[in-house]
Amino acid sequence: QLIRGDALSLPLADGSVDLICTSPPYFALRSYTDGGEHYDGQIGSEATPQEFLEALWVWTAECRRVLKPSGSLWVNLGDKYSATHTGTQGPTGDRASRSEAKAKVRRITADTGGIPAKSLMGLPWRYAIGCIDQLGLILRAEVIWSKPNGLPESVTDRVRRSHEQWFHFTKEPRYFSAVDEVREPHDDTFHAGRRGHGEVSWQSGPKGDVHSQNRTDGWGVKLYNPLGKLPGSVWTVPTEPLRVPDHLGVDHFAAFPSEWPRRIILGWSPSG
Repeated sequence: QLIRGDALSLPLADGSVDLICTSPPYFALRSYTDGGEHYDGQIGSEATPQEFLEALWVWTAECRRVLKPSGSLWVNLGDKYSATHTGTQGPTGDRASRSEAKAKVRRITADTGGIPAKSLMGLPWRYAIGCIDQLGLILRAEVIWSKPNGLPESVTDRVRRSHEQWFHFTKEPRYFSAVDEVREPHDDTFHAGRRGHGEVSWQSGPKGDVHSQNRTDGWGVKLYNPLGKLPGSVWTVPTEPLRVPDHLGVDHFAAFPSEWPRRIILGWSPSG
């Protein structure tokens, strides 16, 4: 079942959702249109960074309302460089191509809110800290989206931005997870040698059974979890164009690579 509605007023019951996997529009990046016309009230078109963050927190509070106590909220958000004009210096981690930005949407200009020119605004972390402080959400993880095919940049005095943030929030300390579904193959890198004490890390299984994830004994023998190692906090996922049948008439230039929702749904949503 697909339900279409306003993200600020979700047509869903309190505590009814297992998983939310989403990415709001980025600040002052582009104007989305309806019938070729800009419409008021869209997230991302606020006049200042603070107004943008306030809008995100209002939306996130609505997500919190519908989330089950056992549920998870995964949010992808890109940062932006402070600038007083539109152009290439503004967005970072832009999920759309430069050609579509010029042809399909118009860039929007916004006040920098007192942030010095050329500075990263730090919007993802400002948002995440507000979710903790204002909404009482638990930030379980920050995952870096490393983009091996990120867009080139014309800057000559800093590194090229090739990542974005994902944040994993929950309402309660205990929540549903099935990380065994998204474990990764072990590598064979191991430095042999006598150690003073064994190094042991433990991970609870899906039924509460406890098993060793990695165990290194004092003589350099390493035991592996047969299901693989836990995913790290940096995920390398290439961007990809959205492929939708022409007859649907769907234009979306910042869609997820399918690998992101696949992993998150497998790992943090009950099957069925």
